[in-house]
Parts: sequence; C-alpha cells; structure tokens
Amino acid sequence: MKQLSPFQRKRGSAVKQNDTLINNLAEGPVLSKLARFAIPIMLANLLQAVYSMVDMVVVGQFGGPAGLSAVGIGGQIQFLFLAVGMGFANGGQIVISQQVGQNSQRISKSIGTLLSLELILAIVVGAIGIVLHRPILTFMNTPAEAASQAAAYLVICSGGMIFIYGYNALCAILRGMGESRLPMVFIGIASLVNVVFDLLFVAGFSWGAAGAAAATVMAQGIAFFCALVYLYRHKQAVGFDFKPASFAIDGQQLKALCRLGVPQVLQQFLITGSITFINSRVNLYGVTASAVDSVGGKLNSVVNIVTGAISTASASMIAQSFGARKMDRVKQAFRACMVICMGWFAVLAACYLLLPRQIFSLFTSDGEVLDLAPVYLRFAVVWLLALCSMDAPFSLVNGIGYASFNLVVGLLDGVVARIGLSLLLGHFMGLTGFWLGSGLAGFVTTIPMGIYYLTGRWKNRQPVTH
Repeated sequence: MKQLSPFQRKRGSAVKQNDTLINNLAEGPVLSKLARFAIPIMLANLLQAVYSMVDMVVVGQFGGPAGLSAVGIGGQIQFLFLAVGMGFANGGQIVISQQVGQNSQRISKSIGTLLSLELILAIVVGAIGIVLHRPILTFMNTPAEAASQAAAYLVICSGGMIFIYGYNALCAILRGMGESRLPMVFIGIASLVNVVFDLLFVAGFSWGAAGAAAATVMAQGIAFFCALVYLYRHKQAVGFDFKPASFAIDGQQLKALCRLGVPQVLQQFLITGSITFINSRVNLYGVTASAVDSVGGKLNSVVNIVTGAISTASASMIAQSFGARKMDRVKQAFRACMVICMGWFAVLAACYLLLPRQIFSLFTSDGEVLDLAPVYLRFAVVWLLALCSMDAPFSLVNGIGYASFNLVVGLLDGVVARIGLSLLLGHFMGLTGFWLGSGLAGFVTTIPMGIYYLTGRWKNRQPVTH
C-alpha cells in the first residue's frame, strides 16, 4: 500500500488533526493566517533579541567598554559563520514549504539530507573558528584592550557551532511545514538559560566575554536537544522516522538544497562579510567607536523582531502558495508583508531619533559611548528604512526559490555598494561615513527585487523541486 505524506494524512478523514505538524498556509484568509503564523516567530525573535542583548547588558555593566567591544566583535564573526548554516536552513525551509504545497512524499528525504548537511557544515565552520581565531581577530582590527576577551568568545562559540546549526535546521524544518509555535518555545527555554548563566558566569565569576560565550553555547545546546527530543517523540507527525538510514544524503534533495542554499550562503556571506569589513574599519577609530558600533549592531537586531518574523512567515506562505500555483495568494502575502514592515519602520525610527541616549543607557553608563549614541542612531535610521522595505521583495524571491537572483543582489549589495559607498563616504566624512554607506547599500536589494515583483515575471518560474 502506498505510504501517505504527512500533508496527505492531515487531509484524510481517518486521521486526527494532531497526527501531523503541517499547517497549510496556501488556504484560508491571508492576513489572519499570516499573522497567526508570524506572531510566534515574532515572539521567538523577541526572545532571540533579548537573548543576544543580555550578553551585551551584563558584559557592559560588569566588563566595561573592552568587554562590550569583545562581545560585539566576536558576535560579528559568529554571525558571519552562522550565515553558512542559515543559508542552507533557509533553503531547506523553502524546499519543504514548496513540497507541502505540492503534497509531495519527498519531505522525509529533504529532512534527512538537510540535517546531515548541517552537521557536516557545523564541524567544518567550527574548526575554522577555533584554528584561525587569531588571524580573524587581527583582520578585524580588534582593539588591544579587547583582544584576549574576543579570542575567548570566538573560540568558545565556535566549539558550540553544532548546537547552533542543529537548532536552526530543526526550526527551519518546522517552519517549512507551517509550524511556528514550537521554535518559540525552544528559544524561550534557551533565553531563560542564557540569562541565568550570564549572571552566574559574568556577574558572579567575572569571566567577562568568555562567560557570555559559555552561557550562549549552553543555552543553544539545551534548545537544540529540546527540539530534537520533541521531534523524535513526534516523529510520525513530522513524517521522519529518525532511523540512521533516513539521514543518508539523497542526491535529488541535495541538488535542490544546494540550488537554494549555495546562493543564499554566498549572498549572506557577501552582505555579512561586507558588514564585518566595515565594522573592522570602524574599530580603527578606537574602543569607544567599537563599543557604540557593537551596541548598535545588537540594538538593530530588534528590527527583526517584526520584519524578520513577517518575512519568514510570508516566505513560507509564498512558497506553499507558489507550490500550489496560487499566484493571487502570493501577491496578497507580498502586500501584507510590505504594509506591516513599513509600519514597524515608522515606530522604530521615532524611537531611534527621539530617545538615543536612553536606549544606549540600557547597555552602558560610559559617558563617551552615550555621547556618540545620537550620531550613530541618526544614520541607523537610513539602514532601518532599507531593511524594512526589502523584506517583502526578499520573501517573494526566497519563496519562489529564485536563489540565483539573491546571489546577484548580494554581490551588488555586499561588495559593490556597501564596501564601495562606505569607503567613499568614510574618506570624506570619517566615522559617520561608514555608517551612512552601510545604510544606503541596503537599497540595492530593495530596488531590483521590487522591480522584479512589479514585472510579474516570477509567475513563470517552476517550483525548485518540480
């Protein structure tokens, strides 16, 4: 007898609703369904932002500007490393979403291939971070006062890369199926663990940036194991049996993952790498500028509490709808994403411009850092507008699986615009020129992707697993 996919089991009358985790996003009211799917992602992003900012707050209060700089620089490098795992995880989410829309029976093979690939990548990337941490920090122009703490932070986080990659892969699988509540629960557990161990290691044991790194790795490890145990105990609902043979890398699914994942990795690497390069230039202006840039980088992650959630949710909705060939629903998801993201821009821009010192005082009481905060946040509003306006076009391009377009845009954004504009404006304006150039570069993503949506040519593409 032919085995049914989890999606097909959900639609069968003989099977209960909770026998599958799949949520069909290609049917029902667009705005309400998008909101219900996005809100748990939004809360997870909020917890992730708090999780990330706790490191900065605790280290800033107990480790001073040198500790802030170390966590900021180490975090920038880790974010660059994470781009590799996230690129393939995002690709896996789109593959699974499109397969859900197609009622495909290949979901199990996609899951096994994604998990095995992420494990291999985590080992390789983690080893690079451990072995080459000193040359990397030298390239980043790490201030001498922060060098030893930054090295400890980078080595410890690199050692826990398996947990970080594994957790993101499991969450990508769930979100591809339309399930967003469970990742919120897992990151909530990680956030609580991180706060406890940050206070213990940094405030209690005075381990500085190394303590923040240890707390992060332990929290990610616990979140990973919670997710893994849950999915294993509900393997029938997931549609993956967790048998060793099921982790074999399937050639067809690997091709689909690489078709989406490799361009996304390169695109994220180019953009993140260019940001890292600009940060290394900023670090030349001293520990105060480095600390401001580090706090600002963490603060800007708050933007993704809403925009990242809506973009992720709409990408999954677009992918499922595109797989089911429901083009009007794709357009409705795009428009809903744009409206919400631009509303969020208006709220955050007002906070950045009206309350700069108050916002930065949450992280540090250092007078020089607080004096520079209003200058930084004025230029950060430009970056904020670029980011919020690009999320809807970005979710469309991701949802339809047009990853090569992402690569071209990433090349223009990361190499041509961000580095070129920042170096040019930095030459004439100094420190603030680097911040302005980085913000303006984001429009290189918004404009071509927005034009592509308006042309309607995306309707002629085929699903990546077609």
